[in-house]
Amino acid sequence: MSVYGLKRKPLLLLYGLGILLLIAAGGVWWMEGNLKPEKVFWDMVSQSLSTSSVTVQAAQNGNGTSVHQTIQFSFGPQNTSHSLATLAQPGTNVVDEIIATPDADYTRYVSVKTDQKGSDGKTLDFSKIIGVWAKRDGGAQLFPQDVLGTGLPLGGVSVPIANLSPPLRTHLMRQMKDQGVYKISFKDTKKEHKNGRLVYIYTAKVQPVMYANMMKSLSKSIGLHALDQLDPNTFGGQPAFEVRLTVDARARQLLTAEGVGADVQQTYTSYDMPVTVTPPAKAISSAELQKRLSELR
Repeated sequence: MSVYGLKRKPLLLLYGLGILLLIAAGGVWWMEGNLKPEKVFWDMVSQSLSTSSVTVQAAQNGNGTSVHQTIQFSFGPQNTSHSLATLAQPGTNVVDEIIATPDADYTRYVSVKTDQKGSDGKTLDFSKIIGVWAKRDGGAQLFPQDVLGTGLPLGGVSVPIANLSPPLRTHLMRQMKDQGVYKISFKDTKKEHKNGRLVYIYTAKVQPVMYANMMKSLSKSIGLHALDQLDPNTFGGQPAFEVRLTVDARARQLLTAEGVGADVQQTYTSYDMPVTVTPPAKAISSAELQKRLSELR
């Protein structure tokens, strides 16, 4: 082997090592930029607006009453929401179930337990309503309430959930940024590891007028009309409310939302797992259900 060949090998090794170092440095730079709190937050919002399905668990406690609700949304050819809610008060526990589509609402009582007595002093008999599906008279209302969050204990979803086309998603996100729906000090974002996940915890001040305006735009974008008559300016003068948002930094998924100063929490799971329940084949009218309820007294 020539002297030139002996000299060339170390040079090639140094050259290769330099390339590896550059690649590693580039990877570190990309990871640091990709995990900046502000970018993670808005990537999470974007992903929330391109979600085919998600499950939201909400809980609220106060004054001896607790409400626990699990709602699963599915967006696509067959938009559906499925809800199970438990209301607990001293001496009474009620579990109800709802299947809602843009066309119809179905509800039923899964269980009712109470120590209350009828007017005759006897134990109330719920056998005529337990497990009986009722179809709401007057058309569907619950699907838009679920999607827009008006049926949740918090009174709304902290981050809008939908499956929008890229142009609609871009338009809504631009509105959210330009109008300042969320006021967040990104430099104060907390970083923790939970169950092997890197999570970011944001404290966001949500502006009521801007939030209502954003949700009205979302409703229109997904073809719902529940907020057509809403005037966001009616919320003028109301103070901003604070929510604490925990986000999986790498998956760009919202994990929890908690009302600051309020005993309310929402947990988000099962992203992109479609609703598997179907509307019942047989159902009584909601008027008939009300009649049976009145007969309990």
